[in-house]
Amino acid sequence: MNKSALRNQFFGGVYAKCISSPKLSVKRFIILSLSVLQLSLPGYISAADSPTDNQAIATEVTPKDPKPTESSTYKLQVGDSFVVTVDGYPEYSKERVPVPVQQDGYVSYPLIGLIKASNLTVSELEAQMQFAFSKHLPTARVFVTLMKPKRTILVFGAVELRARGNLHVFEVGQVYLLQALASAGINYEAADLTDISIWRKGKLYKKIDYLQLISAGGPDVPLKDHDTIFIPSVFQQRPVRVIGAVVAPGVYPITEPQVPASQVLKIAGGSRTDFADLHKSEIITSKERILVDLAAENVEAMVGPGDTLYVPLAEAKISVTGAVEKPGQYVITEPVLLGEAIAMAGGFNEERANPKKCLLTRADGAEEELDFNQMHSEVYLHPKDQLRIRERTRLDWRVITFATSFVNLLVTVLLRYN
Repeated sequence: MNKSALRNQFFGGVYAKCISSPKLSVKRFIILSLSVLQLSLPGYISAADSPTDNQAIATEVTPKDPKPTESSTYKLQVGDSFVVTVDGYPEYSKERVPVPVQQDGYVSYPLIGLIKASNLTVSELEAQMQFAFSKHLPTARVFVTLMKPKRTILVFGAVELRARGNLHVFEVGQVYLLQALASAGINYEAADLTDISIWRKGKLYKKIDYLQLISAGGPDVPLKDHDTIFIPSVFQQRPVRVIGAVVAPGVYPITEPQVPASQVLKIAGGSRTDFADLHKSEIITSKERILVDLAAENVEAMVGPGDTLYVPLAEAKISVTGAVEKPGQYVITEPVLLGEAIAMAGGFNEERANPKKCLLTRADGAEEELDFNQMHSEVYLHPKDQLRIRERTRLDWRVITFATSFVNLLVTVLLRYN
């Protein structure tokens, strides 16, 4: 017999005595009442504190892992993970194996298939999964608990050297640029804070001027998992590109924030004589093209990191005349060999040309006679040079026949009269 039955039996007996004995003294009645109260209180206290009596009810209405308050407004992102409890159906619960949000923003779950999870709060995802399960298991109760999200951000460049390296793991839902920079520790003596770059999925995502961001008071830049932040150094060599009619076009490093355009031209070996139009040079930046006269005495134009100095080609021509198939002027972009010049003019006129008699007149007026067979791969023609292919000596047989006949007639006349 339990305590409740004993209390009921005892209380019933006392009540019966009180009814049957109207002469019961007040003192005795009070003692009996206190005894009943003493027996009743432990039962009520025990019922309130007993875990076995209320355990079943608690598991029906309360999730095993209550969600933290900070997750109530946090929206799930790719890479987050959560555990699921389907109350009453342990075969569909995943309490030990977290469910990750895939790259497409969905999760695949048994029985209910694909569920969109990205950009949903935990409560919203829980409601969607509850709705999906109710179609198959009407009595199921679904509880979703977000695992503590982790974001891995790589920060390198002009930052403090630390034992843990450049990888920074943040156990928060959303990481911002200023937060990542503060964690990495900027080397303010070396950092170029005006040109911080954020790389995402192997591509440049955004350029940030840290000083402008701070002075303007934001907005801060939200980061994603596995983003990479690069802080350049003011001491590093940064490239400028030189293209066009220069001796050695290419990419050259500079250490100054700005370098005179004339100095950059010298770095590239200078312009190609007679082929460069220095008056129409350009500085090409990410925003504009600036016309520069590099032939002027005082050039004030400056070239910065990432800029391109372009020196256009001048219209350089040579002249090929005489016994060639296509005499005329031809544009060249570099010095050409004697053989190449004649090829540009269509080659020799086989009936008229005398390859041993090539007259080359230089731009300064100097002349030289060349034998093509000996000099075709050694002599170069430069802009404004003139090449004339002389004709071979040809015999006119009609004139020879007439002259022979005249001589024979003259000899005959002289012999007859002598």
